Amino acid sequence: VITANISSSFDFHPGGTDKGRHSIEIGILYEQREQRRFALNPRGLWTIADFIDNTQIIGVDTNIVIGQDTVQTGVGPQLVDVYQTLTQLDDDDALFYRAIRKGENLHDFVNVDEFTPSELSLGMFSPIELTSQDILKFYGYDYTGAKIGSGVTFDDFFTSTKKTDYGTTIRDFPVAPFRPNYTAAYIQDKFTYKDIIVKLGVRVDRYDANTKVLKDPISLYDIKDANQFFKEHGDQFRPLNIGDDYKVYVNGPDDNTVKAFRDGAQWYFEDGTAANGGNVVFGSGPRYVQYTNEKAGGSWIKERGYDPNDGFEDYKPQINVMPRLALSFPISDVANFFAHYDVLVQRPPGNNIATALDYFYFGDQGRTPESNPNLKPEKTIDYELGFQQKLTNSSALKVSAYYKEMRDMIQIRDFLYLPSDLNVGQYISFDNLDFGTVKGFTFQYDLRRTKNVTLLVAYTLQFADGTGSSSESSRNLGSRGNLRTLFPLSFDERHRFNVAMDYRYGGGKRYNGPVLFGKNIFANAGANLQIIAVSGRPYTARKLPSQFGGEGTVGALNGARLPWNFTLNLRVDKDIRLYTPQDNTKSSLDLNVYVRVQNLLDRRNLLGVYGATGSATDDGYLTSSRGQDVLGGFQGAGLGDQYLASYTWAMLNPSYFTLPRRIYVGAILDF
Repeated sequence: VITANISSSFDFHPGGTDKGRHSIEIGILYEQREQRRFALNPRGLWTIADFIDNTQIIGVDTNIVIGQDTVQTGVGPQLVDVYQTLTQLDDDDALFYRAIRKGENLHDFVNVDEFTPSELSLGMFSPIELTSQDILKFYGYDYTGAKIGSGVTFDDFFTSTKKTDYGTTIRDFPVAPFRPNYTAAYIQDKFTYKDIIVKLGVRVDRYDANTKVLKDPISLYDIKDANQFFKEHGDQFRPLNIGDDYKVYVNGPDDNTVKAFRDGAQWYFEDGTAANGGNVVFGSGPRYVQYTNEKAGGSWIKERGYDPNDGFEDYKPQINVMPRLALSFPISDVANFFAHYDVLVQRPPGNNIATALDYFYFGDQGRTPESNPNLKPEKTIDYELGFQQKLTNSSALKVSAYYKEMRDMIQIRDFLYLPSDLNVGQYISFDNLDFGTVKGFTFQYDLRRTKNVTLLVAYTLQFADGTGSSSESSRNLGSRGNLRTLFPLSFDERHRFNVAMDYRYGGGKRYNGPVLFGKNIFANAGANLQIIAVSGRPYTARKLPSQFGGEGTVGALNGARLPWNFTLNLRVDKDIRLYTPQDNTKSSLDLNVYVRVQNLLDRRNLLGVYGATGSATDDGYLTSSRGQDVLGGFQGAGLGDQYLASYTWAMLNPSYFTLPRRIYVGAILDF
């Protein structure tokens, strides 16, 4: 990571006085990341070596006898002819069978199991021999594990070649490292206007994934749009609402009759009427298109003449402007009003690296990339307003209301109804789909040190709803389409109570605690108690139990709630002065010893349950009809008790419970 950060702050005094002072902060940030990866399945490597060590031998040539051999038959030993093997040597990408033969005739069989690992290397293979079997993933390195330069580009993967020791030319598959860059600039001004304290600022972010991405996530190749299609086929009817950039689908591979149109993810019938989805247009039938490049289609991406510009384009840098405003002003001698508005943008946190190598095998079963390099930053817009009221000289009440809007949140998505010639009808990837809101009220009572006590009591009422709780929450739901229904988010806590109480004795003349044998035994000692009570988070109830889970849905998604959680944490500590310097310019030596107890009552608060039962210890499977059938099979084999005990242990998922009581004893030396 290369980072450059320049920041400055200064005060501006109009008229040379403090009356209208502006406190200015400015800054510029640049960050260049470079990510590399090399992952190899060694067992799969040996399997492939065993599979292709004699790949050039395709049979025997009965016209060429190279010798005779003795074999045992029912009538005794007999001489049989040994024929020359028949070979096929026209595959330039087949290197291993050549490299493993150290001068041997290419007609001879070789057993790779006779070699030791030290006699073999990745360079004996061609890149396609390793990557075609999905045992090797890499970027920022070549296929042998050697680091490549930062100047390698996405296009180089498809165009770069090298000469082999055998006079052939092969593609060497250099995969560029992932090199996103991020730039930001900000300015903030803090000033006072009459009685109003104002913080006003703006931040501008620029994020560039610095790679190539699919032009259209629903096709590997560029589909003819309406503008090009109707120029070539003027006899076809074009509805008035169909834009020039809408993709055109036809009735067959050699049929120019329009079947449907598509604008992004919105489908239209041939007459221009909007369709609720591709399922109502095609059903289970094929999808035919015409590509802008006549060579496109099927596995053209694997051909040597493939042009990566047909289907891919540069990532469009994302520029986001984030204004920020905070106000605070008195509404009386004992009350203060405050408010703020804030926009926060976050770069894609993950699932955004897909390389040219990943797309090369796009049409192979199970190898379409889940990661999406075309992800945009996530955005959060935050509003809050409230007031703070003085109750006494040592206590105050604070009330606030907040609203947070989350946009372009990353969620897994099913991309459906790809052209049929791609051999992949649909695939799963990530996209900026999710939307959510968090809104609520906070009430807080603050008691500053009064005699020996400090107290903070807070209550929050919150409603968190959205289309997805995490980037994976829609997995296994995509077959129903990409649902955009709002439901309670998994981190929604409707009620939360927080109490923090500190009881502490001072030292010297400030000590007001018990005295034992003339000693202030609790001087500079105290205890801090934290009480947390939270209403249960939502989960989805299941209709039928399964092994360690459930199937079907009862009610709405996240329509059930866990029970309340209640936690007490305690910290008891004492300060001890070890050394007091005579010289005020020197520091004293102090020791703080403490005992900290988390989950003081050792409560087994629930963080999760099995959806079919609502229990954290029983998934309901063993008492279901399916579970009884499985259990009966083990009982018939005399293993019923062992299976029952093992399954019961496996159901005790530690992630479903808070941690047990933990006690820490420690000391902090301050000098």
